[in-house]
Amino acid sequence: MSFASGESDRMIAAMLMDCVVAAVDTTASPPVVRVRAGEWTSAWVRWHSVAAGKARNWRVPSLGEQGKLFSPSGNPAMGTFIPGLYGDAGPPPDNRDHVEVWRFDDGGSLVYDWQANSYSITLPTGTVTIKVGGTVATVTDSAVTVVSGDIGLTGNVTITGPLTVTGDINGAGKIIDAGGNTANHKH
Repeated sequence: MSFASGESDRMIAAMLMDCVVAAVDTTASPPVVRVRAGEWTSAWVRWHSVAAGKARNWRVPSLGEQGKLFSPSGNPAMGTFIPGLYGDAGPPPDNRDHVEVWRFDDGGSLVYDWQANSYSITLPTGTVTIKVGGTVATVTDSAVTVVSGDIGLTGNVTITGPLTVTGDINGAGKIIDAGGNTANHKH
């Protein structure tokens, strides 16, 4: 086999390579990974994201995560890594065709089931914060806090436990205790 033919075969073989993440540098601009295929380790290469325009996604490939090194020129140093092949580093988090699932090592998950019209966010511990303008809703292990200029509740409200109020209570209806007494009841 001639050198040119051998070089051509090597370049074709290097166009698309199965590999695993060997190192990650998130401080580089842009962020990069090194990938390994057998004993060979790549130069630093960029990885593909779900989106990188006006809408952007950030997810760092995990060490050991399987993927493909895509090198159209046949030069792996000029390639980019496509993460996300299921394997030893991470099996599929679900097998239903009507859900989108993100599962994390700490036990947290994001699950959207479009057949059930259900979106679940699960954290083993911690905080979920939702911000819209100056309104903030925070859910922790032991409390739900809502900060807003106005909070409206429509429908029946049941409170189990003590109610503490630091401001005025204004009502257009009656206040009746469990015994049926109102504030206007006289003895």
